[in-house]
Amino acid sequence: MKSARKLFLFISFILVLATLGEAWYLRQKLPLPGIIDIEIPNGATLPVAMKILRKNNAVSYSIIFQQSAKIYSIVTKRKIIAGYYRFSPTATHWDLLMSLFWGKQTVTVNVVYPEGIMLQDFASVSARQIGLDSAEFMRLATSDSLLKARGISGKSVEGYLMPDTYNFFWKQRAAAVLDRLLDTQEKVWQEYADAASEQKKTRAEILTMASIIEAETPLNDEKKRVAGLYYNRLQKSMKLEADPTVQFAVGNKKRLTYKDLETENPYNTYRFAGLPPGPINSPGKAAVEAAVYPERNDYLFFVAQGDGSGGHTFSKNYADHQRAVQLYRKRRNNK
Repeated sequence: MKSARKLFLFISFILVLATLGEAWYLRQKLPLPGIIDIEIPNGATLPVAMKILRKNNAVSYSIIFQQSAKIYSIVTKRKIIAGYYRFSPTATHWDLLMSLFWGKQTVTVNVVYPEGIMLQDFASVSARQIGLDSAEFMRLATSDSLLKARGISGKSVEGYLMPDTYNFFWKQRAAAVLDRLLDTQEKVWQEYADAASEQKKTRAEILTMASIIEAETPLNDEKKRVAGLYYNRLQKSMKLEADPTVQFAVGNKKRLTYKDLETENPYNTYRFAGLPPGPINSPGKAAVEAAVYPERNDYLFFVAQGDGSGGHTFSKNYADHQRAVQLYRKRRNNK
């Protein structure tokens, strides 16, 4: 009995020492010469994460850290959280442990995608603010596999990305960013899907009209009016004659020429009747709503007011439109 008691006490003593030693270890600072960024990929297990930490020389006595992490995972029933982490030499092994299991210290950035931007702009903004590969972004955004998976009939996801403010991990994968943008637009679309179906309009048609509306006016209180005008033209078998579609066709020139209006391109709504083949940008929610619930009006023409407000003058006939055009030109020339 005495031998068993002594063995128990000895084992207890060793466990206490081990616990105290581990506690001391976890309070020690990381062996880092400076700030370091570490990426833990999606689905990474503890062994995979440890390989990454060892490769970056981020921990001292990695066997102790791995054992501590394993025990912590069992006790808390938590798993490694993927992300891009940033640590400085002042961080401890405990800080690192908490980060991996709770997502602390992950490097995130708020990214703003303005309404009406085009696909290549999404790629540029993402590359600049998230640090991802813009070429990879464009490759995925035009891949047949993604288009098929998302039920998009066009050649790219143009128009199907939702402009908004997002929080992403620094250097988050292009595929994950695209999925988030697409999923958000899908949620917005579901708010209007039933109404569009009742009108016998497809998602592609709504987003195409919405993209034109978005390009035509920056004012939300004008969007439904513009929508009503364009639907009026379609009902009367008039060409849309929307400048933004021509700009899309000729490479987004800011100022169009009469020659541009003759361009043989299905996106040139001066030459081809009906809606263009697909969206010309990614419209915001207000533009999508306008395309589904247009204002009922008799307008057929509109032109910028030219007073810096971003507003337009709407006309029901060509004669009134011409007078509005003359006023616009006069204001422009007087600037």
